[in-house]
Amino acid sequence: MYGVWRSRKHFSVPGSSPAATSVDVHALADAARRAGGVVRGPAPVIAERVAGVWQLVFFAEADRLREITRVQGRKYEGVRAGRLRWSSTMRAVPPASETTAPTRDLDASEARTGLELW
Repeated sequence: MYGVWRSRKHFSVPGSSPAATSVDVHALADAARRAGGVVRGPAPVIAERVAGVWQLVFFAEADRLREITRVQGRKYEGVRAGRLRWSSTMRAVPPASETTAPTRDLDASEARTGLELW
C-alpha cells in the first residue's frame, strides 16, 4: 500500500494522513499531477506502508517518479515519528486542515472520478 502527501512537510507532521492511498504507485503519482501539486512548490511525496510504518519512496515530479534515498527518507520519517526536531529549513508546520483531511482510497472505483486531493 502506498500513500501520497502534498509535500515532505505534510508527510513530516506526526500522525498526518495521506491525501490518497493505493496499491498502484503510478495511480497516486497521476492523481498528484492532476491535482496540480507537481507544478507549484515542492513535489508531492509517496510513501510505502511497511510493517505499519510509512516509509518515503518517491517524489512525484511532473514527468517522473524520483526515488527518495533511505538517507533522505529517514530524516523526514524521524521528524514524523518525533525522534528528530522540525528543521528550520522546512519552515512553518502545515495547518491541521492540510494534514488531517480524510484519505481517499484510489482503489475504490468511485474515488477516481472528480478527484481533488488538496
